[in-house]
Amino acid sequence: MSSAIKCDVLIAGAGPAGLATALYLLRAHPELKGRVVAIEKAQHPRAKTCAGGLIPKTMLALKELGLELEVPFIEVMRGTARTEVGEVEMFRGDPLCTVIRRDLFDARLARAAKDAGLEIIDQCRVSEVEQAGGSVRVRTQRATFETPVLVGADGSGSRVRASVCGGAKDSIGRALMLDIPVDPERTREFAEQRYRFDFTCVAAGVGGYAWSFPCLIDNRPHLNVGIYEQHPPHHGSSAKSPLPDRLREAFPELHLDRFETLPMSFKAFPIRWFNPRNRYAIVRVMLAGDAAGVDPLMGEGISCAFEHGKLAARSIGELLAGDRAALSRYDVELHRGAVGKKLAKLAFAARHFYGPRHRLYFKLAGLSKKAQAVGVDWYNGAENFDELPVRALLGKWLRAMLFGSAVR
Repeated sequence: MSSAIKCDVLIAGAGPAGLATALYLLRAHPELKGRVVAIEKAQHPRAKTCAGGLIPKTMLALKELGLELEVPFIEVMRGTARTEVGEVEMFRGDPLCTVIRRDLFDARLARAAKDAGLEIIDQCRVSEVEQAGGSVRVRTQRATFETPVLVGADGSGSRVRASVCGGAKDSIGRALMLDIPVDPERTREFAEQRYRFDFTCVAAGVGGYAWSFPCLIDNRPHLNVGIYEQHPPHHGSSAKSPLPDRLREAFPELHLDRFETLPMSFKAFPIRWFNPRNRYAIVRVMLAGDAAGVDPLMGEGISCAFEHGKLAARSIGELLAGDRAALSRYDVELHRGAVGKKLAKLAFAARHFYGPRHRLYFKLAGLSKKAQAVGVDWYNGAENFDELPVRALLGKWLRAMLFGSAVR
């Protein structure tokens, strides 16, 4: 048996969570250059099924890391959310979202991480993870690795997670999407720099929403159109999914049925959402990004990836400095820290907005423009608004309501 490749830190998955972990870690500890390894089952630039929306919280993380975007993007300034009880318009005066293509964005992060000292081994899929004697051994089809700490950032279907936690699927949602070429002058999303959300599928039993984002593919205007369901039913193999029908109903003007006969038009993918009952650090293995769980309400995961990466990097630095409790604190932070509290609140919102009394909650959400502004800024993490205590948020909302002051 050949000897294992040893490194100080091993990261499974070179997507946003794994690369953010490496970038934050090497920024704080440049002495680790060349001693941090990421193994990636694909190769950059890799195809990635994702809407590619970067909320302001993610843009703040890129700024903190000193990274320019350096990929084609569309800034979204306005939004529409259609519900059973009416439409909600969103406009905050600054970008609500920046839409990129994940293959280009992830490749950009990979270049930055390599420049910082990360070694990336492509086409290297995890097959087995074992912990013993204060180290972790990771077997892949190419080699075996040994490390004092492993970051499982290998997506919703994480093999690292399955190896250390089992293969439970109680927190797995699903999504369906496709890209449609459009004339930007005749398309509302481009003409108005707008994205659209449609929650009317909730009444039909789909706990989620449909979306339409403007995007650029090879610098050509497209719409990224899709639908997310948080709690998909367990249909038999022959059962027809309701998602294509609900997506067509959300955007009838797009005539989506004409794409169903084309091969590879619709792309389906799982989304693991944050479940506060789960653990995110098991001895010397940490879970981050989609492997840990993303926003349960909207399925957004890129901002979570950067938040998890920042926390993981701090804990790894402390562990390598001799603090044996560092990884346990990572688990606590993901439950009780700012990101954990935010995801728990979004899980609470998902239970109500996608539950049997959803009409009531959508109606309540539509009563106050000021409350909507607070909610949008909090969700987007604009100016780190999502890190404010609940009491401070309520105070801002009351001052805005009573005295007309700015929400932020």
